[in-house]
Amino acid sequence: MTSRLSPLFLLLALFLAPLPGRAAPAAGSHPAAGLRMADNFLILYDAADTMARPYHDSGMTRLEAEKQILARSNAALPALDWQAGLYPMWKPGLWLEGATMGFRPYYRLQNYDRAAFGRAIDRLPVHPTGPPMLQVGLMKLEHLLGLPGRTQVILFSDGRHSTAAGLETEPLAQARKLAKKFDVCFTIVSSADTAEGRKLLADIASVNSCSQVMDFDTVFDHPEHLLGKLVMAASGFDDVLFDFDRYAIRPQAMPNLDRLGRFLRQHADAYVVLSGFTDNIGSEAYNLRLSRQRAESVRNYLAKKFGIARKRMLLYWYGLARPVAPNTTPEGRQRNRRVTITLRGAA
Repeated sequence: MTSRLSPLFLLLALFLAPLPGRAAPAAGSHPAAGLRMADNFLILYDAADTMARPYHDSGMTRLEAEKQILARSNAALPALDWQAGLYPMWKPGLWLEGATMGFRPYYRLQNYDRAAFGRAIDRLPVHPTGPPMLQVGLMKLEHLLGLPGRTQVILFSDGRHSTAAGLETEPLAQARKLAKKFDVCFTIVSSADTAEGRKLLADIASVNSCSQVMDFDTVFDHPEHLLGKLVMAASGFDDVLFDFDRYAIRPQAMPNLDRLGRFLRQHADAYVVLSGFTDNIGSEAYNLRLSRQRAESVRNYLAKKFGIARKRMLLYWYGLARPVAPNTTPEGRQRNRRVTITLRGAA
């Protein structure tokens, strides 16, 4: 394995720089409220005409449901000094690459304030603004990324887009470009109803090891999932530790997991967040994959032995981020090779 490469991108946004404010403390502060797992987050709101379809039998359109998800997610998010922004996928009217007014923010990139962010969500349109513009949203992100630290980009999409051939970059190509250039992870809330749309969103999520697709219905039922990767809370269950470069469950971890499995089986309303981590040996990309495999191993154990449904087990993976012990000793590295357990939804 190669040594980890850790480039630090300090380039400020070209024309939508964060508003002045106090400097954010280091990630991982405010342990009482939870551990901050990203430094910034940006949400792209999809108000395309394809989102105007009825959302099951809820009496809402998908667009109205999207807005409700954001409102409920924001209400559940602790204030941990992120830089945050809320933007539309596109600006109605003529759009040209590099146009400085290509984004009209609902919440300009700045220090996160829950109340102000909530007011911005209240102003989101519930009537469609035009055709799906996934490609434009991804292209304009180039002017917003480059912030210090890791940025989570949360975008809603059904996998449709209106790319102008020869004038605009295809969504997948643009996502690959962003992943190569910036420290960014994508969380894609998918309402895709075609094989082509599902494949496109899955391909975008595969541009790096920290991105993922979430199902729209799942996020509607559990809106805290949307921003859940931004923060990690403590739990009454021990971390699951792993051997170096391995993701197999150790025998000594099984009693703890059996206790968790019995709890989940007895509390049907509860679900669990499984977050994978590694030590600092190896590249960042390799460790992200390994941390995901560790979280998947715990999920598979609970599913096979206790019949816990996959939808009740939410996976996050962070690689070598947020060590709980120094990586300078074998003992410290062992503590960092872990999956943490967080219960949600239980009284």
